[in-house]
This record gives sequence, structure tokens and C-alpha cells, in this order.
Amino acid sequence: MYLRHTVSVFVSTLSLMTCVGCSSNSSDSQKAPEEVTVNLGSGGAIEMEGDLASETNTNKAKPARRFQPITLGSGSSPATKTGANVPDEQKFDNVLEALKPLQIMLGEWGGTTFKKIGGFSSVETLGWVWDLQTDPAQPALVMNADKSRYYADARLTYLADKQKYQLTVTDKAGTKRIYEGNFSVPLKKVPGDDNPNVMHSTYKLSLAMVEPADEKKHAQIILNQQNNDRYMFEIYDLRGDSYARIDTINTRRKGTSFAKSDSDYGDKTCVISGGLGTSQVTYQGKSFWVCCSGCRKAFDANPEKWIAKHEANKKKTMNQ
Repeated sequence: MYLRHTVSVFVSTLSLMTCVGCSSNSSDSQKAPEEVTVNLGSGGAIEMEGDLASETNTNKAKPARRFQPITLGSGSSPATKTGANVPDEQKFDNVLEALKPLQIMLGEWGGTTFKKIGGFSSVETLGWVWDLQTDPAQPALVMNADKSRYYADARLTYLADKQKYQLTVTDKAGTKRIYEGNFSVPLKKVPGDDNPNVMHSTYKLSLAMVEPADEKKHAQIILNQQNNDRYMFEIYDLRGDSYARIDTINTRRKGTSFAKSDSDYGDKTCVISGGLGTSQVTYQGKSFWVCCSGCRKAFDANPEKWIAKHEANKKKTMNQ
């Protein structure tokens, strides 16, 4: 009797699981959520909401877009070991590898807000460098800004256990917001308009707020890399079930382009990040290249460690 009852319950449950959503006449409440898209217009032109332009689909609220892990050009997250027993050195290498496509942001930039207050846009100066010392197992790209409306500093890293990127933004009042996400538009390399021999990075890294929970203001940030010398920092509020863009900081590089390719920098390879070296450091009479002040500080703190890793990486590359 007990066995017959158990089988009956199992069959009933299985039937319910199978039938949910199977009818072609299901109501709208049973349909899969649609993804929210934001139209940048031709050539990357920005369509703002509210007072600046018409908000996208104001009368047809769509569910908030939830971004799933997307690799740099394929359908899964970066190949990294995520076990709890992974040594700190391996964790460091995994995170560094995942961040390498984003180091195109290294350097000094000038930003201008799209949204005007009192008839004027906000102008800011900011810089990105590597931070390799705060957490030895969790390298990060860090940014400091001057005269920004929205942030004083930011920290961008990769969470190997979650296979997600994490951005922590601190505003001028000291309030921290933490975002997590992945590439909504995968990394691509495209020839430059002015010089087809120079390859430029393009991608969109879409990050949704996870702390504080249920916060609607500035609930999403998108890092929209246009080319090696321009990216947009897009800020969205959560309104109803969809994101509405409230401002975009159009950011342009100061000085020369950071990189002309993404590999094979020859003698100018950064001894730490593997990127394009922009200045030199010396140890025991031998010179090495570093790509930013963060790598310089890390090298000065422990040159033998970084030289050994650099030499090991070169041997590994030669043997491949």
C-alpha cells in the first residue's frame, strides 16, 4: 500500500513538471522573461531616458536583464580552476588571466558626462593601474578619479569561484556599491580606422549590483569599450522591471594608445602582467619593462619573484 502511494505521488509530480509551460495557449504570465536591450543607435550614439530623450519602452516594462557568464568570444566562462584547494599562486594566475583582456583600460583618461546639470557636463580625470599587493591571491585593476559626480575610486577583479567579474565602486561620500557580471558583448579585435595594422579591443562588460541588496539607484554599470582609446562608463537605474540609463561618461585616453596588439610585445612585455610595457625597472643591473605604476610597486617589493615567474612564462611559451 505504501509503495503504491509513493509511486502515485511521484507520477503526479512528474506530470506536473512536464506540463508546466508546454501548452501553446499558455498565458503571458507563463512565458519566459524577455531580455531588456538598450539601443545605442548608429555609430554608438546614446539614447538617453527621462529629460534627455525618450526612455526605452516606457509603456512596456520588461524584466531586468540577468547576464549569464560569457567568455571572451565563446559560450562559457574563462577556463580557470575554481576548487577551494587551489594554491594562492594558481588563484593569482587564474584571476590575472581573466583580467588581461581588460587591461586595455590601463593609463590616464579624461571623462565627460553626457548628462548636463545647470547646462554643463561634468569633466573628470581618472587613471587605471594594476593592484597586485592588497590581496596576493586576488589581483585587480583599480581606478582613482578626480572631480567625478559618481565615483572616487573603483576596483575590478575576477571571482574564479563564481566565474564572474566584480566591480566595487566607492563614491565621494564613502558609500560602496558592489557589482557582479560578465561580458554581454564578447571581446573582439578589430582593425583601427586610422591604421588597419593596429588592432583595437571592443566589448561590453555588464555588471548588476549585488550590494546593497534591492538598491535601485545605479543598479547596473556597463563598461563599453569602443576602441583602445575610448570607452564609455554607462550607469543605469532599476525602474520597475527594467534598467533605464541615467548617464554615460564618455572617456578618452590621454596621450598615446596603450597597446597596438594583444600579444608578442617582444622586449617590451611587462614582467608582471604580460601587457605592453611603458617604463623600465632594474634589478641587479638588468632592465625589465612594466606597464603601470601598480606593476612597478609590485616589482620593487619582490623583484626576484616576478623575474622568476616571467622567465618561467617565457619558457612555457617557447615550448608550446
